[in-house]
Amino acid sequence: MRNVERLCLAHFWVAFAAFLVASLLGAWQMWVRSPLGANIGTPSQYFLSVTAHGVAMAYVLTTFFIMGFGYFVAVTALGRPLPGKVWAWGAFWLGVAGVVMAVVTILTGQASVLFTFYPPLTASPWFYIGLVLVVIASWVGAC
Repeated sequence: MRNVERLCLAHFWVAFAAFLVASLLGAWQMWVRSPLGANIGTPSQYFLSVTAHGVAMAYVLTTFFIMGFGYFVAVTALGRPLPGKVWAWGAFWLGVAGVVMAVVTILTGQASVLFTFYPPLTASPWFYIGLVLVVIASWVGAC
């Protein structure tokens, strides 16, 4: 397998793993909000799941899928090797580090801010730094 294929697949695996987690959280949220499961979980668990679902769907899935798809299209449409493979892999790992930072703060209850960041809800600075790293990774990957 060529290096570019590995790069694309690595991005797709992260994106689809985020989609799987977000889908499970979304199903759980529907169950909690239904009359059948109204007594399952606590409000803090519910808002933790809403935050994780939103971040996974809005930031992780879209960013990593677009980056992987962009590399694939650039290489196949142009018929040329990808310049800056080292930068592309660096952007991937920077994005993964940002996702890990955000997920850790969400799972420890330090970031139940949904995914919109509306005041007065505030999270740990590590949550915001992690998501900024994901955005920066997308910028580096686009160059």
